[in-house]
Amino acid sequence: MKWFKHIVPGLVIVVALLAVIGFLLPGSYRVERSQTIAAKPDAAFTIVNNLKTWPEWTAWTVARFPDMKIEFSGPGSGAGATYQWSGKSSGSGKLQITKAEAAQLIVYDLDFEQGKHVSKGEISFAPEGDAVKVKWVNYGELGGNPMNRWFGLRMDSMMGPDLQAGLDNLKKKLEAK
Repeated sequence: MKWFKHIVPGLVIVVALLAVIGFLLPGSYRVERSQTIAAKPDAAFTIVNNLKTWPEWTAWTVARFPDMKIEFSGPGSGAGATYQWSGKSSGSGKLQITKAEAAQLIVYDLDFEQGKHVSKGEISFAPEGDAVKVKWVNYGELGGNPMNRWFGLRMDSMMGPDLQAGLDNLKKKLEAK
């Protein structure tokens, strides 16, 4: 029973220390990846601005999540275009374009699990000679919960590879034309 008297206070100190450090961690996150593609900015923009093409190039596909169901609503492309998915393996979510500037930028809102995880994203297109640099950024607020802030430290390693895979797929799709 003596060991119990030593372990419990030690665990309380560790938990309290983790909570205090959690409050000091950043309250937001930003994940960014880019890819230079041998294509014109308007060609890249046209594919990205049309959410119905996203299953063809993003990392989040039915091939990866076989039970995922996808629905599209709103206009075919641009502001208001909406992409929703649900499935046991993929979870549920919604992506909606909120702003589209031809051959330059799209901005979107992303919602996982009915508001449990909300973020924003941007995909920009910058000409580089005969190519285009496509930059994909996702960012969000973590709130005051110290556990969310600890989780935020892993966002780049969790989300970054999927953003890069999507950009790599977009490059293959555009350069195959």
